[in-house]
Amino acid sequence: MASGSSFPTPPLGPDEKPRDLWYVGAIINVVGSIAINLGTNLMKLGHNKRAKVEYAEAQKPPVHKFKEWVIGMSFFSVGNILNFVSFGFAAQSLLAALGSIQFVSNVIFAYFVLHEQINRMILIATACIVGGCILLVVFGNQTSATYTVKELTQLYTKPAYVVYLCLLGVGVVGGYILYLHVLTVLFPTCSKNGQKGIWYALLPVAYSVFSALIGTQSVLFSKSMSVILRLTFTGENQLGNWYTWLVLPLFLLTAVFWITRLNKGLRMFPAMIIVPVMQIAWTLFSIVSGMLYFQEYKGFTPLKSIMFPIGVLVSRERSWRNCSPSVHILACIGNKVCVSGG
Repeated sequence: MASGSSFPTPPLGPDEKPRDLWYVGAIINVVGSIAINLGTNLMKLGHNKRAKVEYAEAQKPPVHKFKEWVIGMSFFSVGNILNFVSFGFAAQSLLAALGSIQFVSNVIFAYFVLHEQINRMILIATACIVGGCILLVVFGNQTSATYTVKELTQLYTKPAYVVYLCLLGVGVVGGYILYLHVLTVLFPTCSKNGQKGIWYALLPVAYSVFSALIGTQSVLFSKSMSVILRLTFTGENQLGNWYTWLVLPLFLLTAVFWITRLNKGLRMFPAMIIVPVMQIAWTLFSIVSGMLYFQEYKGFTPLKSIMFPIGVLVSRERSWRNCSPSVHILACIGNKVCVSGG
């Protein structure tokens, strides 16, 4: 349990030092995040190769017939398994923030795997991301808390998280309505005069927001399962509680939802656009949900309360510049969306 929590932490063994294990989770998470990003770019390469097949859309082979997509999905799956393991050792807010390392690997993989161009602004942004990650590690929540099932269920009743769930529902409905509205406005305009506008920028943002709001719940469920298993393996069996067996299907549902939305996004948009935008939304909502649900903010000193958000803002602001260095990106989005047909 993070310091300052209203719940007592389970008794520790004589040699157990939970605060010493956060760096293990951080290392595992970074490796997993890089694997996820490599997998995402390989899946995008598979989608690109499928798009180049000179057949009608209905006659093209399914994307899983392309080895690039299969290899990419393998990396993606292994990376997610590593991330699942990492959540048993460190705070969700810290690990979610460290996900910004994916932007660094995204630049490398997009250049060498997808042959997409990078410029000086992207390189500067990448350096800022690395600096932001250093701030996040130094000033993040460096605990490896464990929770009983009873504690996990009681956390749902905390006012801050109840408010977040209400706002989540509004955000999902609003984001999806905006996404559908953009599609109905975008395509008629695109087919008639090809004009580019704010809709071209809003489409991937709206798509990413409602997808990530639901998808990031898989992170919370994954963290819950990981700490339950960690506590069970140390001698306190948590497998007899109903919540333990509810978390697994909830995790699978939200994880499958995220993967399907990610795949659709890769079909609709260039990787240098949709991957950073979806990762920004994913990371921010993962940080917020973990911070509120697990009350990880209670472990922050005044200095950490200032420096951790600064680290997040530095990495995210520069990451946005990374994925959209000029207004010409809007034209790229528009052309790709018009070709894909949504």
